[in-house]
Amino acid sequence: MVTVDCHLHLTETPSQVPDWWMTEMYRPYGGVFGSTDGAWMVDLLDRSGVDVGLVQGADIRRTTWHPDFPEEHEVFVPNDYTAEQVAMFPDRLKGVVCVDPIRDVGAALEEIDRCVLELDFRAVKLVAAYQHYSPNDRRLDPVYERCIELDVPVHIFTGWTPTITAKLVHADPVLIDEVGRRYRDLKLIVALGVPWIDQCILMVAKHPNFYADMYHYSEMGPGPLYGALETFRSLSALDRVLYGSNNSDKVRVGREESTVPDVYRSVNEVAERQGAAPFSEEEMAAILGGSAASIYKIGA
Repeated sequence: MVTVDCHLHLTETPSQVPDWWMTEMYRPYGGVFGSTDGAWMVDLLDRSGVDVGLVQGADIRRTTWHPDFPEEHEVFVPNDYTAEQVAMFPDRLKGVVCVDPIRDVGAALEEIDRCVLELDFRAVKLVAAYQHYSPNDRRLDPVYERCIELDVPVHIFTGWTPTITAKLVHADPVLIDEVGRRYRDLKLIVALGVPWIDQCILMVAKHPNFYADMYHYSEMGPGPLYGALETFRSLSALDRVLYGSNNSDKVRVGREESTVPDVYRSVNEVAERQGAAPFSEEEMAAILGGSAASIYKIGA
């Protein structure tokens, strides 16, 4: 079965993202960062033993600012850049649309149409905390409605970020509950993040069309991951768990696994030590790519 990484960020520094912004983002992870183009992504996929990656750019120009660098606020990785990188590796990379719907919702809809219908992008990413709006803001309704029409999932960031200008009040996954109640047919991927892991899990378990991007566990070891997966299983939502690495470069100190998929492949060792139920090969295959292949139409 195909393996899929649902959470990868394209960035060329400093031409697309200022050094100060990247320094702020990577403070908790040793401060080491660099450009991540399509070739870098494919190398990561190869090293991780993953077949396909969903890659995204960024547009947080409207809300990015630093008092020491007032002229350096262009955090912008265009969708056309994403398309160029995907075109070089069409069997390995699939594009994700990034828009700022508050800047201009009409333009955002046109861009979503262009990227999905003309460039074959597979999802739309919304970063409410970075762009300073609530996911349940009614101004986003046209975006959600268009994604239902196009049958593409919306991927929403939640949780903590070291970026100071981001507003954590908009990163609470409870805000997404209203979106799920308003649009039951919307496929929505929740990027799990602290301090709201439990809330994220319960949102996914509550709404049958919600999925879980497990990027948070790319930073950690198999112990915490086993606990989260067991909770999903106990809530009959394990089939909506997606593997995401967040570029696999934000690793917490003390983790022994060499790549993020190794963390997943080690969860049954945790189960054995605890005398708990292991995950079957079929369950792990779905987490590592089968469920993502279905929602992203990979191999269809």
